Amino acid sequence: MSNRVVCREASHAGSWYTASGPQLNAQLEGWLSQVQSTKRPARAIIAPHAGYTYCGSCAAHAYKQVDPSITHKDEFTIIPVLVGALSESKEQEFGKLFSKYLADPSNLFVVSSDFCHWGQRFRYSYYDESQGEIYRSIEHLDKMGMSIIEQLDPVSFSNYLKKYHNTICGRHPIGVLLNAITELQKNGMNMSFSFLNYAQSSQCRNWQDSSVSYAAGALTVH
Repeated sequence: MSNRVVCREASHAGSWYTASGPQLNAQLEGWLSQVQSTKRPARAIIAPHAGYTYCGSCAAHAYKQVDPSITHKDEFTIIPVLVGALSESKEQEFGKLFSKYLADPSNLFVVSSDFCHWGQRFRYSYYDESQGEIYRSIEHLDKMGMSIIEQLDPVSFSNYLKKYHNTICGRHPIGVLLNAITELQKNGMNMSFSFLNYAQSSQCRNWQDSSVSYAAGALTVH
């Protein structure tokens, strides 16, 4: 059997992030150096996945919470999981399936998701005038969802999405994660989730504007 390692080409180098390795390392280290780590390492994180110019500083708040003993290993395995449009029952089913892996302290779950995609190009323009400027309404909408995630309540999160249709691109993997946590809580595991940073790509003030929201958070076990 061949031991040849197949490397995927960095297709977004030079567009979503710099094509220079040393410059990229310097940028990542710079963002991470500006963030404090919590006392407990994360068992799971939610982090944005846009171009680093837009979300790098926000994402650093999540990745800073990763146990250094994991990131400094000479060998580790990354298992990508592509999550499509799941029903609530399927999110519950897969949450139960993944719960035993979430319980293992040697594993780290990374949920890749941006939050609200607002504007005509995203076909989403929810606006609560009571919040003032459009970008304030977007922030209020996002933080409603973030608060529900912090409550670790998959049913309330699903109801929130049904009511507001917020364009959170990782809503289904977030739903799977919340259901996995619920399964572990049934078995007495004490966990908490906290969002550590929130940002927007731009501040929308009129109907021609558009923006994407970013949020970074971490799940810890007590």
